[in-house]
Amino acid sequence: MASRNHTLARNPTLDGIRGCLAVVVMLNHAAHLRGWASLTWPANASVAVFFMLSACVLTRAWDGRYLTFLARRALRLWPTYALCLLAGALVFGQTVPLPYYAWFPLTTPDAAPMADVPTWSLTVEAWAMPFMPLFIWVARRRFVWLAAAIVGTLAIAQLAYPPAAFGIFFFAGAWASRFQPRWAPLETALPQWLGRISYPLYLCHWPIVWGLGLPLYVSIPLTLAAAHLLAGTVEAWSIAASRSVPRRLSQWANGRGALPAQS
Repeated sequence: MASRNHTLARNPTLDGIRGCLAVVVMLNHAAHLRGWASLTWPANASVAVFFMLSACVLTRAWDGRYLTFLARRALRLWPTYALCLLAGALVFGQTVPLPYYAWFPLTTPDAAPMADVPTWSLTVEAWAMPFMPLFIWVARRRFVWLAAAIVGTLAIAQLAYPPAAFGIFFFAGAWASRFQPRWAPLETALPQWLGRISYPLYLCHWPIVWGLGLPLYVSIPLTLAAAHLLAGTVEAWSIAASRSVPRRLSQWANGRGALPAQS
């Protein structure tokens, strides 16, 4: 039973969902190597749910410090993203333009760099982050017509600019933050481990599964091992760095405001 709850406590069920979704995306790309397209729709739905989960978790943690929020998200997402994109460029022997490493331009799946196709969704995530206060403000209103108007506007806007449609998922995820779903099977060891490695798994599987040309019975375990390694190194550093942002900004502000020592 879902209950209304705006607690900042981590929800392990959401972590388990995230891990399972990353596996679905990986298996879909692996299946395409064999000419199977049966997982395409579940993989597309998984990416949409990723956007919703992101907005949901960020809405719960929102403290109103906008610039701090943006700095933390950049530090949290960029190191693993840039490293996996660079690795893909090396594996595929493809030159990726430097702006792509800064999430520019906003990319759709059909225009993503072959070096690491899943990175397209991270450009969507990055471009959505400046609008988080809007997502949160609309989601916390009681006016259903306002949400309907926003969704309708985005649906029309996507006719001229297709990426606008992704905003619907962020609004939906922010609204869903009022609920706290729990399901015990997703809180067991395997889904929780997959949840911990889900971000590097999502980004590193393409260069390994598609780029190295190994049999799937080798490339999939290798991907899981690489994701586990990245989670314990690069991602662990980026998480720690992002959490230190408020303290460092406070130190910087206090330093600037301090009076010079008297002789």
